[in-house]
Amino acid sequence: MTGVCLLLPRGGDPEYETPTDALASLPTIVVDAGHGGHDSGAVRNGLREKDLTLDTALRLEKKLRAVGFPVVLTRRDDRFLALPARSAVANTIPRALFISIHFNDHSSATGEGVETFYASDKASLPHEGWTLAGLFRETPEPSPDDNGRAFAEAVQTSIVSAVKATDRGVKSAGLAVIRHARCPAVLVEGGFLSNPAQAKAISRPDYREKLAAAIAGGAADYQRQRTAELRKPKLAQAGP
Repeated sequence: MTGVCLLLPRGGDPEYETPTDALASLPTIVVDAGHGGHDSGAVRNGLREKDLTLDTALRLEKKLRAVGFPVVLTRRDDRFLALPARSAVANTIPRALFISIHFNDHSSATGEGVETFYASDKASLPHEGWTLAGLFRETPEPSPDDNGRAFAEAVQTSIVSAVKATDRGVKSAGLAVIRHARCPAVLVEGGFLSNPAQAKAISRPDYREKLAAAIAGGAADYQRQRTAELRKPKLAQAGP
């Protein structure tokens, strides 16, 4: 079964395939492998964050496709992509979800565990120029109703259960890549590269496979929750 793929030719704009009708009811999940190119991210204990995020993103793509989600990757090789370009990919796709994958770093070697972030306050997107009528300046687009908290909670719960790491919780943060995404967006920190024991675990393909499967499972759980909410009968409004 095919979904959506993102092709990022060097120097060119993204080109998209159209999702099949069979998958039209599911949102497209944009998977963002953090860092890349000249931006290595954390470099600790012989590991480079940019390599681990890409490997995990590619694994996650397979897991998500296996359960029916259309998937777009912001990058699928070792290239640099600015933060605005990453969230912009999600903003061009109707009904998207956004997952950015990272691994943590700390000045101390004692940091341990996994955590998932969402942006409680989304950035407004001001429209430049004038309306078609040419009379009034357009107002900024309002923040989306779903800021991603429930999405983050579902993903974090799934990860903690799968990889048996310390639960550092779900946190709100003004991280640009999720704050500027107009859809439910989360940023996963899959462990500390600065912690030798956790770095050793992260270096193993089986850990990253479990992490990818857990993120996919959390996304599926969140989608089931959201679908159930949408299917609830709406209470009739009281009359005057």
